[in-house]
Amino acid sequence: MVNKLFCLLEGDSMKNGFPVDMEPAMTVGDLREKIKDKKSNDLDRIDADRLILWLVSIPEDMRQYSSILFDSLRDKEELDRPRTPLSKLFPEGPDDSTYIFVQRPPQSRQAHAHVLVPPRPSTPPLKCVPQGHIDQELAVILNNLQHHRTSDFVVDSKEAEAYQKKRLGPFFKRILPYHGTAADIKLVMLGLELDRKARTTTNETLRSIVEGDIGALSGNRVIAMVAPSGSGKTATVIDLATKHFVIYCVCSTPSAVISADFNDPNFITLAADVEMIYTAIESEEQGNLIRIDEKTKALARQRVYLEFLARLLFLQLLLNYTPGLEPEQYFREQTTTGGASTIRTLVHKLREYDTITIEAMLHFTQTKLHAHLVPRRLGLVIALDEAQVTENYILAGKLISPSALNDFRNNMDAIFDSKNHVRSIYRRGFLTPLSAALSGMRATLVILGTSLSLQNADHVYSALDKTVNFTRITDFPQFDSIDINKMISDLVDLSDCEIPPAKRIKLSGRARFSLGIVKRLNIADETQFSKQATLDTAIDLTIESVKRGLREGVSTIMKSDKSGEAARLLSRMALAYRLHDSKISFSSQQQSDFVNKSLCRLREHPDGVHLIMDEPIVLDAVEEELAQSGTDPAYKEYMDQLVQILENFGLATTSKGDALEPLVRRSLQRFNGFLLADLPFLQGIALPNWCYNLRLQIDEINTPAGFGYTSTGTAADQVFLTDCPPNKMLIAKFGTRPDGAWFFSDKRYAGSLAVKFYSSNVPQAKHLENITSSNIRSCFLQKDGKKFNETLKRIRDDFETSGTPSSLMGILRIHIALPDVQSGMPATYVLTDPKTGAEDVMVFINLANMDTFFYEGIEERRDEMVKLKNIIRYVCQK
Repeated sequence: MVNKLFCLLEGDSMKNGFPVDMEPAMTVGDLREKIKDKKSNDLDRIDADRLILWLVSIPEDMRQYSSILFDSLRDKEELDRPRTPLSKLFPEGPDDSTYIFVQRPPQSRQAHAHVLVPPRPSTPPLKCVPQGHIDQELAVILNNLQHHRTSDFVVDSKEAEAYQKKRLGPFFKRILPYHGTAADIKLVMLGLELDRKARTTTNETLRSIVEGDIGALSGNRVIAMVAPSGSGKTATVIDLATKHFVIYCVCSTPSAVISADFNDPNFITLAADVEMIYTAIESEEQGNLIRIDEKTKALARQRVYLEFLARLLFLQLLLNYTPGLEPEQYFREQTTTGGASTIRTLVHKLREYDTITIEAMLHFTQTKLHAHLVPRRLGLVIALDEAQVTENYILAGKLISPSALNDFRNNMDAIFDSKNHVRSIYRRGFLTPLSAALSGMRATLVILGTSLSLQNADHVYSALDKTVNFTRITDFPQFDSIDINKMISDLVDLSDCEIPPAKRIKLSGRARFSLGIVKRLNIADETQFSKQATLDTAIDLTIESVKRGLREGVSTIMKSDKSGEAARLLSRMALAYRLHDSKISFSSQQQSDFVNKSLCRLREHPDGVHLIMDEPIVLDAVEEELAQSGTDPAYKEYMDQLVQILENFGLATTSKGDALEPLVRRSLQRFNGFLLADLPFLQGIALPNWCYNLRLQIDEINTPAGFGYTSTGTAADQVFLTDCPPNKMLIAKFGTRPDGAWFFSDKRYAGSLAVKFYSSNVPQAKHLENITSSNIRSCFLQKDGKKFNETLKRIRDDFETSGTPSSLMGILRIHIALPDVQSGMPATYVLTDPKTGAEDVMVFINLANMDTFFYEGIEERRDEMVKLKNIIRYVCQK
């Protein structure tokens, strides 16, 4: 009978154990050879006789650990005599708990000596604490700590008030939050402004999610908060920290310290340690990428356990001092220099213990904190701020996607390219093992990413043990000019001065854009200038600072993209913004995700396709960086041309320009005097008789107010459409529907424009809405042209009573859909109503036939038509 001996390489998890046949008369030396043959890739360049074998017993409770290390094993016997028969060691055969533990020789084993300490000569043996003595050991560790609490040196609020009055002068209104000292004003500690909360797609807030986790023993939620810098991610966590305990980490490395609000030197040490772990394993494994990945993840996970055990013990230490400790005080303590120093001391102390002890301590500490917090209805949260650093700067691209390893477990070659490199789509960074380790703790895990895209959030998702509890929060509040005025005036005294409306608009979008005003007032010398002049200076400095930061971000994006696609996308986006009233569309979800999460906030337009950019300062930064960098030479040429075209047509060049529709209207005006049947875009069509009798003549384009009507809003459109003034084009309100409407000299006939401009083909549903919009008879109805719009019902009733809808016998309905309509744009045709006999000419213009509309056969503004078409083609390109 052949028995099987189960073997395990040091550092592997139990799932990587492997059997070796134990044949009769087999010796320890033979076993070494068999192990070498079985694991030839893992033990490459190591002679069989140099392998160190141990007979060990691995208890059931240890088999769940992600990595089994030599120091963690209690019962072990070295098999150091190669001639010893295995039958002597196992006279009755091996039992289920017996393993052969395989160590590499010392020079090959350095990377595995201990995950928590970089290899050093004369490292003392690691401590192994029995399960029943964990409580006493932790008590000794905490009792020996010397932590100087911030609460021992509380700043007198009167001192803080006196300091701020001196610095803010006439702008002082109330004490602003400070951190550590009276002079250390931290506006980020304000938390949420205007009581606006970020939400998930199901309307959950961070606080509601955390409170739903209270009492859970496992399966706590994992939340990815994804938005550009200044959107309110950190503020949301700080607000949460006033109600629940938040272990707050700022992800950083020596070369990537991104947060201006808090430092986290202990995370920098953690980053350096996991990089050293990788380097040591890479050197040993000699190109075996699968093994490098497995071992790095396992050992990095152990280092993460140690780090967060230290941070949990810091919380326990403060609770030992003050059982009624408030969450906000804990947040302040851990973010001070003293708190960071105490956590560093704990990390150093915990390095003395082996892996099994660390995991036992972690389990015990979490259980104890759980028992203390749950009765008080207090949640425990781990928050990783600036999490993109862990993906982009720590082990960046050195690890492999867990989902790829699982999907291709029977075909690992699919993960690699022809040069045996991991394919880029499967490369991961430290974010993957970090989130995997922390997601198993008894705490809600919150991952905050400034430039963290949803793709990176999916990296987190694929790393989790229980993905069903993963949630994204991407809907952060927007701040318009009114919000900005309210927020700033609540913080400082703006009496006898104001933030000019144009500059409020410039800073709209994110709360942090405008909070910089308060920061700069704090360092202003108000004695030299009037109050308004001091405020103006602070505003201008804030705008320049925000723009400078945004430009740096844009520059980084363009420099990191060697293909040039990012620059082209930003160029087209900037032109689209100017052309179409800040409405932007993208040809792929990846493009919009890239812009929305790494550059600026986008919200969905009511049309369901376009995205709206409410952050004009971002476009300023994009345009300035594109112009200066010269990365996309076509951009500057086209932007200059667009400005010139608008000036030549006498149109205003606003920063948030709705330029396309005015240009379409003016382009149509170039056909004034043409018989309708002679219009280039109506050639080859069997037209109704009225097209041979009427000429196109649009003498003026304006709003009702511009035409002298005294009614306001949509009601003024109804008065215009009732009067039917000939040869005047109405610029209508949104609820009226057409983008332009006019009546010919014979008022029974009219014309209309309906414009759709996207970066990809117009969906069929939007195309049908466009057709409805062009029908003047359907004004003031809903998008389908049939159902009443309840808010406009009275106006619609008055419109029908006027007789205009029923009296129209023909409409020249011009539909412009750029670049095209999904499934193809229909050809121009005549639509006849069988009941009334009305004949509408349905014109359809897309990228392919726009030459007939932006016509070069007319000398007037011919150059502008050529340039405009080039710009449109550029924006619409993929």
